[in-house]
Amino acid sequence: MKSPIRIYMATYFVVLSILYLTIRYTTFEMRPAIFIVLSLLLIISTAASMRFRDGRGTMEWTILFLTVIMLLSFLIK
Repeated sequence: MKSPIRIYMATYFVVLSILYLTIRYTTFEMRPAIFIVLSLLLIISTAASMRFRDGRGTMEWTILFLTVIMLLSFLIK
């Protein structure tokens, strides 16, 4: 059986690629809303994972930081 962090990382990068494709190839007006909702889902799932593991993982902190930076850069631009 695969380790949970590998499954989580694979899921994270799949969602990250969906976010990228949403930004890159959609032209309808719901694009910012979809990006914000998917980013918030990533942040919530990462925070829930950190809470489950008592916030000890460096990988979770890195993922959370990168997701927040992506969301803020999108909102500021």
